[in-house]
Amino acid sequence: MIARDLVRWLTAARGDDAGGGRSGALSPGVARRPVRGGRAAWRGGGVAPVRARVPGVLTELEPAPGGGLVRFARSELYVRVTVRGALFLGWDGAAPLPSYALTGAEAVAPDERVVLEPDTEGGVRLVSERLGLTVARDGTVEVRTPGGVMLRRQAPPRWWEAAGSVRGGGRWVSRAEVAADAVFLGAGRDGAVLAEGAYTVGGVRPGLRMPVQVVQADAGCHLVFHDAEEEGEWLLRPGREGAGSGHDRAGVAELRMSGGPVRSWVVVGSPQRLAYGWASLTGAPVPPPGDALGGAGRELVVVRGGGGPGAVEGCLTTGRRRGFGGGAGPRGRFGGSGEVTRGLGAGAGLTRGFGAGAGLTRGFGAGAGLTRGFGAGAGLARRFGGGAGRDAGAGVPEWTDSEVRAREGERYVAFAGQGRHGFVHSFEGMGGVLELCRARAVFNSLRGAFPGERPLQLAVGVWAGQQRYGGVCLPGPEAGDWAELPRAVGRVLGLGLCGVPFCGPGVPGTGDGGRGARGGEARTPGVRTPGVRTRGVRASGVRRSEGSLSDEGAEWAVRWEQLARWLPWSGGAEGGSAGGAASGERERWGPYWTTLARHAGLWGGPWVRPVWWFTPEDRALRGVGDAFLVGEALLVAPVCEPGVRSRRVRLPKGQWYDTATEVVYEGERTVEVAAPLDRVPVLVRAGAVVPVREAGGTVLDVWAPLAESGPGAGLYIPDEEGGWSPPLVERYTSRLGADGEVVVERSGGPGAGPGGASAAGRPVRVRGLGAAEAVGPA
Repeated sequence: MIARDLVRWLTAARGDDAGGGRSGALSPGVARRPVRGGRAAWRGGGVAPVRARVPGVLTELEPAPGGGLVRFARSELYVRVTVRGALFLGWDGAAPLPSYALTGAEAVAPDERVVLEPDTEGGVRLVSERLGLTVARDGTVEVRTPGGVMLRRQAPPRWWEAAGSVRGGGRWVSRAEVAADAVFLGAGRDGAVLAEGAYTVGGVRPGLRMPVQVVQADAGCHLVFHDAEEEGEWLLRPGREGAGSGHDRAGVAELRMSGGPVRSWVVVGSPQRLAYGWASLTGAPVPPPGDALGGAGRELVVVRGGGGPGAVEGCLTTGRRRGFGGGAGPRGRFGGSGEVTRGLGAGAGLTRGFGAGAGLTRGFGAGAGLTRGFGAGAGLARRFGGGAGRDAGAGVPEWTDSEVRAREGERYVAFAGQGRHGFVHSFEGMGGVLELCRARAVFNSLRGAFPGERPLQLAVGVWAGQQRYGGVCLPGPEAGDWAELPRAVGRVLGLGLCGVPFCGPGVPGTGDGGRGARGGEARTPGVRTPGVRTRGVRASGVRRSEGSLSDEGAEWAVRWEQLARWLPWSGGAEGGSAGGAASGERERWGPYWTTLARHAGLWGGPWVRPVWWFTPEDRALRGVGDAFLVGEALLVAPVCEPGVRSRRVRLPKGQWYDTATEVVYEGERTVEVAAPLDRVPVLVRAGAVVPVREAGGTVLDVWAPLAESGPGAGLYIPDEEGGWSPPLVERYTSRLGADGEVVVERSGGPGAGPGGASAAGRPVRVRGLGAAEAVGPA
């Protein structure tokens, strides 16, 4: 038997059909004579043959506004460039719409200036303002910069379909190559950088399965979105540059999926351009309520499984979580792990802090475990969570039905009327489409019932288009694990690059390896399963000084608090030593966080960004995974090792002030910054105008521009009403005057003079005037 016959026999014996990979019965004839049986099946005697296909040779071009249709011998490729510069590639009749992720026809409106035209060697080409495209005779697609530099080469797709099946089914494979220096970025489990391996995208299982990939290279950046409801897999192999005279090895991204032809989007440009292009396709991120960004916080209700509030009505009335946000103590105004109501009956209790959808512990009513029995003894996961298939199980509302969405949405409104305005949805195998329908129903119902307030909801699953309705609660770290600190940063950065800026980790969990004290189920990605008791991390007794700590775990809790307050959202740690100070500091930066959220709602973009955001070509910054930018002005360098009181950090170009000492550091080099136990190193760009909250209202902190740095700038977008009023963007510039004084002006907007600038119009405080000369490399 030759290898080809063996492969054909195994394929026929497995009974693959148009759906791809589903088991079939093995006929007795095949079992007795594998070689002849396999060949007979391929001749039509028994199991339907499965044939491999490729597009074939290009035969015809049909130009159309925005692109056109390229016909091949056995397939066709539809190409469209939208008015905002996104490129659509759909094989075998796949069109941009309908799509669960896109916002509608306006998002995919074609750019009528762009049309496919014949190219050399029998191919076709397209050139737009943002990108270039060539399609070869065999179906190879190359995506280029407007200047002609190749960013991505996609080989002709391959697919397998049963004889006589409907066109467009089967299993599909699409292989793409990128530059040897390219880095794959996305929503990875261990951070933003996607290492070599297999990554599942789409489907119905929980976890970080975002079908979005950002590729960063010297030639430029581009974003790829695989638009399909079915589960697929990306096989990634980063490239390698040859040393000396050695050859470069291109990076490879191979997509394998079933259920239909390949349908994908590509956006080319700077990181901010990618964020804008993604937001134009799937919707701009909705800003959370103002108090969730730096105010008093609110109560959150954990909704487990696929049902609406009725599914857990008995525990919603008491099982709520106080506090919300970035790492304050249990009574902090922004964050804290929060205290969960006790005393639901004799010995009743809920978990303290939900982490990433933490399970409810034993003890509801007279000691009855909620996870072991609800109602007639049925567990919530079994009764309302469903299985791993498309059907989430009995008891789960049909969220795709408009009447069901309206009915279930009213139930959320009823709970919100009781003061429970925040919801965290666990993921029980419903899939991206059903989860998106639920998020839409909750969002629209709450917005209609409370028009003066933006809804607040998070989910532990991740899907395309999620940013239109809320954010993501990532898994909480294992308490005491120092490797979890940079990993948490990487996850937030990865989701931000994928268009979900409002995200963060949950409450730190116990260090029991994901198993409860009574031998409960192992923890699954994104959800703390029944039997796992999640607790906050106490740091009581920790001295807020530079003295040594007697307990490394307590030091970890302090460093976690310091990191958490600089993430968009976090469950924080319970009873941290800096509890009151943490909440006060977060509240002080509230106007800046609000500005970032409203800015993302206008133009897209993450709040927390990689340090290379403005200079993606800087290779020295690509490997920095334990520091990040907050907006354009701030750089945060958390401490991720025990016993460290200073740390080294690579700075982007420009000059940077230490916000605590006002020492100036030169950019584009590695410097040593002080990191005492009572604070996290935070640097601010010279010339930045940063809005902060003081006792008298909002004040503009202006960090004096330097002669080397040139003029500075900053934004402030007020959010006084906290609702849906159109945002008013206030733009400010800072510069050195003729006499060396710092001049702050408001550019554009109401009150600007003939030259487009006016006085700031708000209280201004200049910082950094007493700074010494810039500090060089460490």
